[in-house]
Amino acid sequence: MDLCCKPVLISTERLTMKISAEDITKKRIRTYLSIVSGILYIPWIIGMIIPSLGDTIYTMISFPVVFMGTPALAVFITRKMTKDTAPLHFSPRIFENKKAILFSALLPGAAVFLGTVLFFLIFPDDLDFHGSYISETYGAFGAPQDIELTIGSMFLIGLIVYAISAAAFPIWYMALGEDIGWQGYMLFLLCRKMPVKCAVIINGTLWGLAHAPLIYYGMNYGADYFGAPYTGIFMMIFVTIVLGIWMSYITLKTKNCMYAAMIHGAVDIIGEAGAWISLSTKSSLLGPTPSGIIGLSALLIGAVILFFKMPCDCKLQVLK
Repeated sequence: MDLCCKPVLISTERLTMKISAEDITKKRIRTYLSIVSGILYIPWIIGMIIPSLGDTIYTMISFPVVFMGTPALAVFITRKMTKDTAPLHFSPRIFENKKAILFSALLPGAAVFLGTVLFFLIFPDDLDFHGSYISETYGAFGAPQDIELTIGSMFLIGLIVYAISAAAFPIWYMALGEDIGWQGYMLFLLCRKMPVKCAVIINGTLWGLAHAPLIYYGMNYGADYFGAPYTGIFMMIFVTIVLGIWMSYITLKTKNCMYAAMIHGAVDIIGEAGAWISLSTKSSLLGPTPSGIIGLSALLIGAVILFFKMPCDCKLQVLK
């Protein structure tokens, strides 16, 4: 009788442990999301109720330390509250994996560059040969007031910015605050609850929703576009899903979200180049930055390819 009962006892014990692990994972997901949404959404709701506070609230939540630091802070608090002692999926030792660093530093930026070129091939009349945006934005830092650009000089500017984006260490670490939260922590929690591909899409969606208060107040898209601000919010969610696929792919491969921060930083830098030479006569939902559908197009194609290459679980081999 004892021998017959033993397997049942072991099975019950394993089931109890599995249920316990699932419960703590749910608690960590809820805690993390509550902290992020609380910091970003409560001020936003107050701003909608009291519109006169809108500018102040936008300035507060858009400050890089606040917006980019909130996910990292949420990870720290969540791990403390739930006694999570597992190692974070982060390491600064990125140069040990040359294939991963080349992928992260070069490919997404090149895709953004191609999307920007495509936008201006479709809308050549939006090119600003006088560099008015550069003069107005960077005049205080020494940019000339009278600029004469050509197609060749614009292309050269893009290549220079692309090269800078691939090696911009400070921007990688600025982006890391977000990416520790979404790629280094939340992604792996979600992978414990569902298939990898579902986790990647949901993680990208949640990351996009975190941007909703900023888009509401005009970040990325301004205020003069069809369906503002709600179409901008939906578009940003689509952008973060697409970019999130690139970032999740390399993070799951390497178990290191630092490569995701490299992608994030490179895309942010090269993405600005299109705005420098644009007259902004077209809807911001189109481009030329990767927050518009045309500017995003090459990244989207790459994301589709990477999405179908993702395996069904998180037990992946590190890139060699």
